Amino acid sequence: MTKRKQELSKLTPLPILPTEAIYIGVDIGKFKHVAGFVSKTLLERHKHFENCPAFTFEQSREGFRALVERIRAYGPLEHCFLLLEQTGHYHRPLQQYLLECDLSVYIIHVQRRQAGIIKTDKRDALSLANQLYNQLELGVQVTDTLQVVRRAIPPSETAAQLKGHMRHRYELVNEATQRKNKLTSICDELFPELVQVFKNPNLPTALDLREQFPTPSAIVRLPSRPFER
Repeated sequence: MTKRKQELSKLTPLPILPTEAIYIGVDIGKFKHVAGFVSKTLLERHKHFENCPAFTFEQSREGFRALVERIRAYGPLEHCFLLLEQTGHYHRPLQQYLLECDLSVYIIHVQRRQAGIIKTDKRDALSLANQLYNQLELGVQVTDTLQVVRRAIPPSETAAQLKGHMRHRYELVNEATQRKNKLTSICDELFPELVQVFKNPNLPTALDLREQFPTPSAIVRLPSRPFER
C-alpha cells in the first residue's frame, strides 16, 4: 500500500448532516430490525418521509453496533433521536444498548396501521421517525395518548434489581394461580359437595380436610361418632 493510500485509509468520513437533528424510527422484529432516518434536509431531498433512507440490522450486539455506525454517518450521536415501539420484550436489548451509548431514546405504544395500507418494515420505521420529527422538531401535539412519544430513562441500579424481583414475583403468582385452579378442578371432579361447606375449597382448613378425606366416600366410611372416646 502506498503512503498516499495509507493516509486515505486513516481518514474518518465526515457525517452527512453534521449540524441538524436526525430522527430515527426503528421497526422492531424478532430477528431483524429496520431503522428509518428523517430530518429536515432528508425530507427536502426526498420530498416525502416514506422515500427517506432506511437500514436493516440484526437483533444482536453486532447488529446494534452496525446501527450506531450508520447513525454516525448521518450526524453526531448527540444530534440523533430514536423512537422504538414497545413490542413485548423484543425492543429491550436494543433500547438498553442505545442508552448505554448515551443516545436519546424515546418509546411509544404499538401503533395501529391504517386500513388498506400494506405493511412493510421500512414504511413502519419511517412512519415512526416522522412521528418523532413532528413531535420534537415541529412541536406537533397529538390528541391520542397512545401516539405520544416518551423519553426512555435508564433505570438506576436499585430499580434494575427491583425489576428482577418483581418479574420473579409475577412468575410465582402465576404458578400459584395455576396450582389453585388445578386444585379447584380436582375438587369439582372428586368432591363437588365441599363448596357447600367451604366457599373457597383452597383455604388452609379446606385443604387439610381434603388431605384426610379426598372424596365423599372417605367421610361416609367414618364411624358414626368418630370423636367420642
